[in-house]
Amino acid sequence: MKLIFTFLISILISSNSFSNEYFNALELFNKRKISDSVILFKQVAEDEKNPKRSDAMYNLAIIYDNGFGVSPDKTRALYYYEQASNLSNIYAQYNLGWKYYNGENVNKNVLKAFELYKLAADFGHPQAMYNLANMYYSGTGTVKNLKLAFKMFLNARINGIIESDYFIKKISQEITPEELNFLNEEFSALIEEKIPVPVEVESND
Repeated sequence: MKLIFTFLISILISSNSFSNEYFNALELFNKRKISDSVILFKQVAEDEKNPKRSDAMYNLAIIYDNGFGVSPDKTRALYYYEQASNLSNIYAQYNLGWKYYNGENVNKNVLKAFELYKLAADFGHPQAMYNLANMYYSGTGTVKNLKLAFKMFLNARINGIIESDYFIKKISQEITPEELNFLNEEFSALIEEKIPVPVEVESND
């Protein structure tokens, strides 16, 4: 499981003054004017009416977490991850989940990690889907559930996480043919090709 550092950059620049303030901060960051960008990101983060508020919080977390142009400050990074996560920022939820899973700068808490990964996965974060699937598969932070693990690995694979293939195949070998048939039917919309059900070979004994 990896921690993803993704600096949020939008393709389209809105004419909205709120968005302009945010994109001005991004531009300053890209020009390596980090101190100025941090000041502007903080202004956006503190403005409750700004729709880019959670993105600004997430970017501040990334800056402090990695020490981009500033002294690394894990405590401050954690604060901004938590604030952005509370505003449903899926990137912050994923990174915060990773920290709780691994006990990085927080007390290790797999239940909290599961909760955060699920929030991010439910709104389309591919790596969160994969990590959540692993937790269902191993029964870490939740009750072991191969059906849900299978579904989440499929979702992760559809969203580009190729490592899921190994576990999809592994689960198909661990369950009964009847269970595999059931999963093939239930998740037919997600499966381009049905996973072949093993044929029992009669013994010659």
